[in-house]
Amino acid sequence: MPLKPFRPSIALVYLVLGGSFALLSLTFYVAGFQPLAERLREAHGQIIDHTLDSTRWLVQGALDRHIALARQTASRSAIRQQQVRYLAGKMDLADLRAFANPKLRDALKANEELLGIRRLGPDGTPLLQVGWSPDPLPEASRCTLPETGDQEGGVRIHGPFPLKGRQVLVYCSPLHGPGGERIGMDQLLMDAAPVQEILETPHGEDPDTVTLGVVTADGRLLFWPRGAIYQDARQRLQAHLAGNPIGDGIHIHYRPLASVDWRIYGVVHTRAFFAETNRQLWRLSGLLAILAALIFVAKILALRPIIRALTQMHHLTERAHRDGMTGLFNHAHMQQLIDREIERSQRYHSPFSILMMDIDHFKEINDTHGHPVGDAFLRHIARILKDWARTSDLAARYGGEEFMVILPETDPHGALSMAERLREEIARQPLEHRGQKLKITVSIGVVSCAGKAVGPSRTQLVRAVDDALYTSKRGGRDRVTQTVIDTAIPAGA
Repeated sequence: MPLKPFRPSIALVYLVLGGSFALLSLTFYVAGFQPLAERLREAHGQIIDHTLDSTRWLVQGALDRHIALARQTASRSAIRQQQVRYLAGKMDLADLRAFANPKLRDALKANEELLGIRRLGPDGTPLLQVGWSPDPLPEASRCTLPETGDQEGGVRIHGPFPLKGRQVLVYCSPLHGPGGERIGMDQLLMDAAPVQEILETPHGEDPDTVTLGVVTADGRLLFWPRGAIYQDARQRLQAHLAGNPIGDGIHIHYRPLASVDWRIYGVVHTRAFFAETNRQLWRLSGLLAILAALIFVAKILALRPIIRALTQMHHLTERAHRDGMTGLFNHAHMQQLIDREIERSQRYHSPFSILMMDIDHFKEINDTHGHPVGDAFLRHIARILKDWARTSDLAARYGGEEFMVILPETDPHGALSMAERLREEIARQPLEHRGQKLKITVSIGVVSCAGKAVGPSRTQLVRAVDDALYTSKRGGRDRVTQTVIDTAIPAGA
């Protein structure tokens, strides 16, 4: 049969098929591909913010750890009392050193990042020194007593300075006597390697994609990754700090630190950073041009980078919900979990309980054995909680030495039984430290709710369990106190 009569119809079919393909491709592009591409770039770009924020938290944590050690060393009252006596002429320098140096050496041994301690008199004269104590130090690192403005506990940071093949930070802490008078200054030499190691950690597949450094507010570069591969980023940052052009394809971001006038700067090579994203988008465009049926496969390929980016975001969110020392939930996230459990209990009229416990005589542990042992106790308690808790239970480090556990679907009898078992388990498991078994006990407060349609608020629950905890404390410690709430607590109670 001649095809000529059907050519218009065939052409129309081809036109309809071609138009359908074009419309389908356009619809996919407008409704799917274009928003997907924007979301992919946005999600991938958020990695920069998360990288800067996580690095700031890590650097801030390292500095805060050093500052806490400086304050702890400066706050040793026994040494300060003897220093006051020496300044008043009631003892000589040899006796002061014989008394103080062994205690300062103990502090030196307790922290491997602490390299040396020097205690200065009011006129800047060295009185005590242990560990590294080179003399003279660089002029910029010297601790001086300002005329005004330095309050008790204030810590200033100098450095880093090269010393014995290391980079060293100098922490200066003012010392005050019983009447608030200045009696000297502590000068702590801390290893700067923890800060440097944070910046040496790779950020992405290409080591020069995102480069991070620490810069002072006046533009002085303090820390930067070692290696020739980072030199281009360093030159770009220095040009930016000097107010000069940095070239195309470079973005520079920064985050301020809280405890010192420093900033975390990130130099991002945007072309390299988004190279993988661009490759995925071009690959998807090629597949669209070949066959409409491959659109679904192309979507899967395009979604993979998004899933990776969202997984990374989820991981960072999970870290934000956790306490860095114990791995349990932190205080802020626990508030959300309590609200969620209250809502679930009221909706399904199911009972639940909250347990709050506090380590007995925790201050004495820190005072007797040192803060590292106190931290070890916190991790020890957290491990016991993880082993003891059910899958559905939610455990958090609520405060310094306070822990909280939500017990879903748990009535008063079950909650009291579980709290007693937990108390006994902690008392039965001492902490091994230097060949000694250090025993510990906890005081526990328990609040149980019957699961009424209208129940107590989070604030009321927390207040009730806190009151129960302190009843256990006042009653002699190492015990459990329970409160049962059958109805809503009146407002203001």
